[in-house]
Amino acid sequence: MTKMEDDADDARLDRLLAMVPAPAVPAALERRILDDFDRLAARGRVATALRRAADLVWPGAPVWQPAMAFAVSLMIGLGVAAFAPLGPSPDDGLFTFDAGIDIDGAPGV
Repeated sequence: MTKMEDDADDARLDRLLAMVPAPAVPAALERRILDDFDRLAARGRVATALRRAADLVWPGAPVWQPAMAFAVSLMIGLGVAAFAPLGPSPDDGLFTFDAGIDIDGAPGV
């Protein structure tokens, strides 16, 4: 088919469709569609707020990246807290300093 034949077919179809009356939409269906639209639009506001919050943490990144970075850092912190020693105790002898240096005394004495 050529471009002119396609245009003629399109015009003929447009004329045929213009002659057909538009179907009546039941009021209940119209109301349900509009209610669904309002519900989806309200959900979009929550998603938009979450997206803005994620952009504050890591601008331009997908939401899963800041969440994953937080999860990894949390796991590293918990791992260090669980497996690292709590510090020396006074019984370990690490609090005594016996090097023969007197801080209050005169130098060379």
